[in-house]
Amino acid sequence: MQMLNKRLFDAIASAVDLNDPAEQLLAQRFMIEAIERVTSQLPEAAKSVAAVANRYITGAVTAEEVIAERVRLWRAIEGRDQSDEPDVLKIRTAICVLHPMDIGAPAETLEYFFEFWRRGGLPQAELKSTVHNKYGV
Repeated sequence: MQMLNKRLFDAIASAVDLNDPAEQLLAQRFMIEAIERVTSQLPEAAKSVAAVANRYITGAVTAEEVIAERVRLWRAIEGRDQSDEPDVLKIRTAICVLHPMDIGAPAETLEYFFEFWRRGGLPQAELKSTVHNKYGV
């Protein structure tokens, strides 16, 4: 993980107990806010991710609908899912946002989010600003 992203990840991990389901929602909200800031830079297939994730955490859509959205995104990169193409990496960043943090590996989801964000070329300044906004770091 790149140095800036490691510092940001560590800041979140020190503010949120990623092993506590009651606090995992805070990390989920962080990812949603971050992806909202860069929606215009996402491939067309991923532009609805922040809206879907927000509706999910407010109870307006079901887990099945979120899973269907993830499947749709995986299909959009099918055969290229291991590619280093920026658009593929941006979609993989978006997929991380659609993974509930309580599925057993919240720290890993957050690490992948940071890594795909960086490798996809999304602006680090927006990520840093979101961490500052959410955690004061």
